[in-house]
Amino acid sequence: TNHWGVRGAAGGAVALIPHSVDAAIGREALASIDGELMTPSKLPPEQQQTLRAAFERAVAALPAGSVPPHELLFRASKVGPNAFALPGGSIILTDELVQLVGSDEQVITGVLAHELGHVRHRHGMRAVVQVTALGAVASLVVGDFSGLLAGVPALLGQAGYSRDAEREADAEAVSTLRAAGISPRVMVRFFERIVQWREEEAQGDKKSGDKESQGDPADSWLGIAIASHPADAERIRFFENAARP
Repeated sequence: TNHWGVRGAAGGAVALIPHSVDAAIGREALASIDGELMTPSKLPPEQQQTLRAAFERAVAALPAGSVPPHELLFRASKVGPNAFALPGGSIILTDELVQLVGSDEQVITGVLAHELGHVRHRHGMRAVVQVTALGAVASLVVGDFSGLLAGVPALLGQAGYSRDAEREADAEAVSTLRAAGISPRVMVRFFERIVQWREEEAQGDKKSGDKESQGDPADSWLGIAIASHPADAERIRFFENAARP
C-alpha cells in the first residue's frame, strides 16, 4: 500500500513542478549517459534524417496540442540496441537498434512513439520524484528544484519504469501508429527481434565461458531503456490484439 502511496504522491508532485525542471534534469542525465554509455552516432546524417522525418510524419497525425516538445538524438551504444526518453523530451535511439531492425522505419516509429508516451506522461520525472521524495517536497515548499538533480543517478540506475508506466507508453505507441496508418503489429516484430537478440547474446556468453559476466549493463544501469528487460507475453499480446481489425 505504501508503494502505491509513494507513486500517487509522486504523480501529484510532478503536476506542480514546472516543465523547465524536466529539461534541466534531462540535460544532466544526458551528460551522464554520454560520459558512461554512449558515443557519437556513426549513422550517416541522411539516414538519421530519414528516420526522424518518418517519426515526425506519424506524430503530425496526432491531435493538435497532444504532442509534447521532443528531440530525437542518435548515439552509438555500449549497451546494445536500445531507445529511451529523458525528462524534458530528449529521445535517444542507438545505432545498434537501427541495425537490429534493419532500419525499418515503421518499427522505429513505433519504438519512438512508445518513448514519446513516456515524455507525455512525464514518467521520468515521476521516477526522479519517487527516489527523492523528501527532496521533492522541500523543492515544492521553497520553490528551489535544484535538489531534484540528485535523483538523476537513481533515475538512470533504477530497475525500470513501473508496469503501469509501460502500459501507458504502449498505449501511446498504438495511438500514434494507428493515427499514422501503421499496424501496431510492428511492435510485435520489434519485441520478438529483441528477444532473439537477447538469446543470441546469452548463447555468446555461454560459449565464451564468461563466468565473471554481470549480464547486460543495460539491465543494471539503464533501466529506463525499452530493451532493458525482456518483453513479456502480456506486452506482445497487447500489440497483437491492437493490430486486429
